[in-house]
Formats: sequence, C-alpha cells, structure tokens
Amino acid sequence: MIILEPCAGLGNRLLALASAHELCEEMNRELVVIWKREAGCNAKAADLFDFAGVRVIEISENGYKKELFGTIKGNLTKKKYRSRGTAFFPCDKIDQYKQQGRFAELREEIAREPALYIKSYTNLCELGKESFSFIRPSAAVSEKGRDVFSRIGAKTIGVHIRRTDHAEAIKNSPLELFFDRMRQEIAEHDADFYVTTDDREVEQALKEAFPENRLILYEGKRIDRDSKEGIEDALIDMLALSKCSRILGSYQSTFSLIPSMMGGIPLETMVKG
Repeated sequence: MIILEPCAGLGNRLLALASAHELCEEMNRELVVIWKREAGCNAKAADLFDFAGVRVIEISENGYKKELFGTIKGNLTKKKYRSRGTAFFPCDKIDQYKQQGRFAELREEIAREPALYIKSYTNLCELGKESFSFIRPSAAVSEKGRDVFSRIGAKTIGVHIRRTDHAEAIKNSPLELFFDRMRQEIAEHDADFYVTTDDREVEQALKEAFPENRLILYEGKRIDRDSKEGIEDALIDMLALSKCSRILGSYQSTFSLIPSMMGGIPLETMVKG
C-alpha cells in the first residue's frame, strides 16, 4: 500500500498523484490518497476528480480558527494513517531524489516498504501522457468546462501567462514575448489561442492587442485558489490547455508543464534571451 499526502497547489498535487498511481499499478499495490483542503487548494478531491479504484480520504487543514473540528479530525486522520506505514517519506526526501535524477533508487526504496506513507509536492517517477490517464475530471467540472473545451480546434495554441506571486515567471517570461510570438503564429499558421492567466490586467491587455476571433477565453472564472470554484476553474484551464496543439508557457511554472504532459503536446517556454 502507498498512502499519499499530495501537497501544495493543484499542479504539484497532480504530479504526486499521477506518479504514485503509476507506481501502485506497477507494484500491484493499493493507493490511498489523503486529500487536504487548505489555502492554495481549498477544494475536495470529489469536487474535482472521478478517481476510479482509488481510496480518497478527505480532510481539512484550514486551521483551528477557520475550521476547528475539521482541522482536529484531519490531524488525527493523518496520524492514524502515518501509524499504518512501515516508513515515512517527507517532501524534501522526494524532491532530493528528483533533483538528483535518482528515480530508480527511489523506486527501489518504495518497493522495499510494504506500507509507505509519502508526503510530496512533486513526482515520484518519470511521467508521460499515460501517467495522467486515470485523472478524470468530475462530472461537474466536465459540464462547467464543456463550452470552452468545444471551442478549441486543430489550430488552437495554448498560452499560459503566469503572474501574481510567481516572481521568476514575471521576470523571465515578459508579456511582450508572448505577444510577439502570438502575432508570428497568426501570420504563419493562422492560429487562434486558448489563453489563461492569473492576472486580470494581462487578460485585458490581450483583448486590446488581438482580435476577438483569435482569443478563446474562459470568461468569468475565479482566479483565487482559496475557494472550491477557483480550484475547479484552475483545473478547467489545465484541461483546456491539454487539448491544444501545443503550449506557449511561463518560466518554471508547473501550470504550463502539466497540461503539456497530460495532452502529450509540445511545451515552449517563453524566456527572454
């Protein structure tokens, strides 16, 4: 059995989930997911996904002031499942293996433990398109995104412009790079674009810079990550990007990376020279 506590934001959790599921399939083990609602990813797994054959334990980590009894119960639940593990692998251990390119050693360590509790914000093994095949959106998310998904065609290029709190993306992936490349794609390939950003001002700048028929936008979405609706809309954005022909993405953003992996499509990161 692998007990996984995926951490951080939605993108990071998807990396951990996809890889843990792949290892469980390979090792013929049960996967148990401890899914916590917290700041930055405040939605239940059941609101977002239809996980067939995976046991999901929903807990809260919203703090004693916001959710006293839920937080107490969540802490007790984690303690109970930690006690069932023959070993515990924390986030920093998993990240160290990844940064050092030692996935084969990590796989061997996991295989030696019959019941392992893993806490991770990143992947436990190499991933490909098939790794994400078990991550299916919930019926509510599929219906909510149905209109925007239907507008994505063969010539649609995904564009993800990360801003707000991501200083490295702002510094290394300036807006003019995206705009110049989009104009080039229109001239050379008659492209249109599914564009997602976490900055309303960038969205407005896009509308002013390009004709309406060149932009596919998920209008009215919530950008905050501290609400169920905001996380649902983030997942819809990811799914929409994965349906494009390729992606123009932001520097060091998992939100750009994961849709390219989910869709098996090229990712070109916009980085200034």
